[in-house]
Amino acid sequence: MRDTNKKKVFVIVIALIVILGVAYKAVLAPMIKSKQIDEKIQQAEEYIAQNEFEKSIDVLEQVQNLDIKDEQLLLKIIDISMSIDSESAYQFLERYVDVVGEDNLSSHIKNLLNSAKQSPKEAELNISEGKYASPMEIKINSNKINIGNIYYYTINGEIPDNSCTKYVGNIYITKTTTLKLIGYNQAGKCTDVQTFKYSIDESIFDELNDNIESSKKLISETKVGNAIGNISKEYKNKLQYVLKNAQKLINNKIIKYNEANDINEELIDAIKAFKDNIIRPVDKDELKNYINKAEDLYNNSSEGKQIGQYKSGSKQKLKNSINDAKKVYNNDSVTQKEVDNQVSKLENAINIFRQSKIKQQSSVEQKILGKYVVFANDDSGLGIYKFTRSQIIAGYMASEGFNATILSRRESGNTIYYSTSQGDIYVKVISSDTIDFNGEIYTLLNAYQLISIVYDRWPDMANYEYLSYFGVSQSDINYFYSHH
Repeated sequence: MRDTNKKKVFVIVIALIVILGVAYKAVLAPMIKSKQIDEKIQQAEEYIAQNEFEKSIDVLEQVQNLDIKDEQLLLKIIDISMSIDSESAYQFLERYVDVVGEDNLSSHIKNLLNSAKQSPKEAELNISEGKYASPMEIKINSNKINIGNIYYYTINGEIPDNSCTKYVGNIYITKTTTLKLIGYNQAGKCTDVQTFKYSIDESIFDELNDNIESSKKLISETKVGNAIGNISKEYKNKLQYVLKNAQKLINNKIIKYNEANDINEELIDAIKAFKDNIIRPVDKDELKNYINKAEDLYNNSSEGKQIGQYKSGSKQKLKNSINDAKKVYNNDSVTQKEVDNQVSKLENAINIFRQSKIKQQSSVEQKILGKYVVFANDDSGLGIYKFTRSQIIAGYMASEGFNATILSRRESGNTIYYSTSQGDIYVKVISSDTIDFNGEIYTLLNAYQLISIVYDRWPDMANYEYLSYFGVSQSDINYFYSHH
């Protein structure tokens, strides 16, 4: 009886072992294999992220060997390996075909095999050619090429062929480079040579990094408030906003030069605005000196038409500027920038006031003021100069003029030297009606004489419509016609 029971137990144990073996084969083994595949796929992708492309291909081979007949697994392996090397992807495809047999292939796999026989496609790159601020990894967009296409490249200007460096995973560009690419299919047919030019200038990147650090320091060390050394919230927020954009840009893997340059200029402007608006002790001494100078001018001047007097209305303009300056000077909460701006405004007002002083005209200038010179009377038309106190008016009849504004003058003997908006010129008085104007001899004409010349050439143009630009008045024209 006891032996019989032992035999029953033994049979049961054996049966359980058999059942567990079947269960393992049916359920557990596929689960374990699936987990192994997932882990190795993840490992292959990690190798790609680390630019260890050969290790990634080795791991993918291990994955395929786990279930070489699995079409979905093959497609996953091909998708991953295409980003590294399309030739390796084709080799995975060949292994599958050898094991499964061509008669047992799906239409999708057959289409993949056929695409490998097609003419190779020109490569599309992940980064367009241009100027950049940092090194970069150039990659061929794998979804734009056929399986089995192999690409070779040069970076020394030479024409590539299948004896040159093979593209695997990426092309690392660290300096200004001319990249040339050529692609082959499995039959040896090739594409045209493609040329891509990349310019790398890291100096702007280094400058941008320096300005980012300067911005961080300013923001951390400067409090918002109204005390000396503080900054307003507005200017702090402005700098923080530009800084955030700059930091976002430098974290990009690909940085275009113009983008780095633009954000760097924005950061420079924001840093300057920040520094300019830090509250500092205000120095008003220079403003006080200019107020005293302006008041002294005001109190010791008079308006009128005599030489040494000032033009009518000029004193009131100066007085208004003095009052504006005093408001700033007496404002306890004014900033240094506002004080400095007011100094500039008052200095300008003083200069304008001084220019309004009526001065003695030079003896040379008196002989040419209001007179005319005809510098051209030919097929090009009738060209006229007129001399005034502030300008030398010039132009052709019935066309746009080209005035020269007089900036300064200096007289020496019978010659006056002008500095004008059109350059330096001189006028030398030879006689009462003859001058040397910049090396050319001309006859000085009054309005009557000028109108006569115009009338002789174009009677219809001897009127105010055409001559008013040159300062000829209607009374001058009336006088001419009453005596002509």
